[in-house]
Amino acid sequence: MTIGGTQFENVIPTGLPGGFFLYEADGDLTLRYVDPNVIELYECSSVEEFCELCHNSFEGMVHPEDYPKIQNDINAQTFGMEKRHDYVRYRIITKNGNVRYIEDFGHLVHGADGKRYFYVYIVDTNKEEYFNRNRNSLAESQVLSSMQDTDHLTGIASMKSFYDDVQMLLDSDDCPAELTFAHFNILHFKVFNEEYGFQAGDDLLCDLALALHKEFQESLLARFSNDHFVVCAPIGLDQMVKHVTNVHDVMMGIRPTTHVEVKAGIYLREATCTQAGAACDHARLACNTIKRRYDRIYGIYDTNLYESLRLEQYVVGHVDAAIKNNYLKVFYQPIVRVQTGKICGYEALVRWDDPSIGFLAPKHFVPTLEEYRMIDKVDRFTVRQVFKDIAKLRDAGEPIVPVSINLSRLDFELCDVFQVVEESRNEFGVEPGMIDIEITESMLGENAVFLVDAIHRFRDVGYRIWIDDFGSGYSALNSLLDYDFEVLKLDLEFLHTLDEHPHASNLIQNVIHLAHGMGVESLQEGVEREDHFEFLREMGCEMAQGYLFARPMPLEESRATTRAKGLEWEQMVHGR
Repeated sequence: MTIGGTQFENVIPTGLPGGFFLYEADGDLTLRYVDPNVIELYECSSVEEFCELCHNSFEGMVHPEDYPKIQNDINAQTFGMEKRHDYVRYRIITKNGNVRYIEDFGHLVHGADGKRYFYVYIVDTNKEEYFNRNRNSLAESQVLSSMQDTDHLTGIASMKSFYDDVQMLLDSDDCPAELTFAHFNILHFKVFNEEYGFQAGDDLLCDLALALHKEFQESLLARFSNDHFVVCAPIGLDQMVKHVTNVHDVMMGIRPTTHVEVKAGIYLREATCTQAGAACDHARLACNTIKRRYDRIYGIYDTNLYESLRLEQYVVGHVDAAIKNNYLKVFYQPIVRVQTGKICGYEALVRWDDPSIGFLAPKHFVPTLEEYRMIDKVDRFTVRQVFKDIAKLRDAGEPIVPVSINLSRLDFELCDVFQVVEESRNEFGVEPGMIDIEITESMLGENAVFLVDAIHRFRDVGYRIWIDDFGSGYSALNSLLDYDFEVLKLDLEFLHTLDEHPHASNLIQNVIHLAHGMGVESLQEGVEREDHFEFLREMGCEMAQGYLFARPMPLEESRATTRAKGLEWEQMVHGR
């Protein structure tokens, strides 16, 4: 055929160092057309021979070592982008076992049947050009330019691009009245990678990106890092909750046998929030609050959450300064012998009186320091201060009674807590019988052998061991048999239910009898009323503690308060 003086042929010329093929973009990537030059490139003599070599699939055309990477590259370049083209380089293995180096130019199209197809042109290049990353082709340079704003693995927006787009939206006059952010995180993603491999992990990230893309089609979305994804949608809180739930359910269904758990934090933008970074941080903080809540799919940000997290960050960042500057205080609450009404001991309780944020009760800093594995710093301070106070009273000739110190489970992991206690005792010359060591019921059974050995070290020197908060947890009663201790301290909830439940009195009586049967003393905390104190006397409880006698106070204030109430101390002792 001649057109405009040029002779055209209806067949593709052969012997070219490259060719064209077509394959389905989904499923098994089935090949639909291969031109003769591609067949020749693979050193095959027929299309049948070629299809047998490559298993009639695009995956079979690529060197097995290169396929995972280039498939991720193709997905990243074509997923959610305006330009549906890709450029990749990979090796192939011909029928005769020869390795060749390929440049691949692809274009994603949609057929009339609704299927997606890749039109691909490949060129056989030399090895030097294949490994030359400084001389990119025009197609490659265009792709790389577009990928600067795109996550390389998933193809959705990068964090920088997302921030730029969201900030532009927030600054515009057309910013929606309702704008909600969601931060998504795959729970235990590192464990998933270790168990199933990094390729499976990459596939999982791509699955989540696709689920988000389908669920939030009119929204901005991005992969921030690792397994963290963020969405900004012009919808209200209720709609976002529905979308988040849908994404969670989709991900659970993709890999039902591996139990992939996707959590999300949601933030409905307030008018005062004008920065993209702040909005994303609020959603992230909401997500962090539910990571350990298997009954929650999402968390919602509010101002109380912000204040709580702000306080948490303050505690972690200022605990060292609080110890150095004496912002931590040891308060003392008296313990009374039920039969005599005399003070037989004190419990040492730490408080934080900060000049910047005010007075902090233990519930506002102890759990945080335990979570960050810093609680030993506070307990070291408390131990030393208690010995110092006992020595001060002793040297002044004041009546002294033993003081109980609470030790955290983490103290036994983060330091040699026995040595910490002994160093302070020796520094101030206090007898071990003046200190009681409290461990909570929840610690029993967590590391039985380790804790038993630690308890023996304390008891061998002369310290007494108390089991604190008995009845607050769900430890089996037989766990008590593994430990040697002197006092069983009943949780305050026992007394709180005394007037509400008909069997509460019998329960308290039986626990006291249990203690007696084991040869240990009983102590009831939370005593606030005279009739409750009288009840404990009738039940044979040895010791009581609570606001009826005094609140926790600084040492001098506590002793002055109990003196004013007419309470006396048991006979002064220097040990037991």
